Amino acid sequence: MPEKLVEYKERLAVLQEKGGISAEAQVLLEEILLDLAEKNRSNKAMRQVILKTGKASTMSTRLREALYE
Repeated sequence: MPEKLVEYKERLAVLQEKGGISAEAQVLLEEILLDLAEKNRSNKAMRQVILKTGKASTMSTRLREALYE
C-alpha cells in the first residue's frame, strides 16, 4: 500500500502544478491522504499483533494431552 500512497501524492502534486483542482479540493485530498496513511499504519500494526497472537499456543495442556492420546 505505501507504493500506492506515494503514487497518489505524486498525482496530486501534478494536478496542483497544472492548476487542475481548486484549493478546497486540494485540502480535502491532502486530508484524505493523511487519513489513508494512518489507516495503513494502523492496519499494519494490527496484522503484526494478530500474527504474534496466532503463534502462541492457546490450547490448554489438558486439551493438548487429550488430543495426542
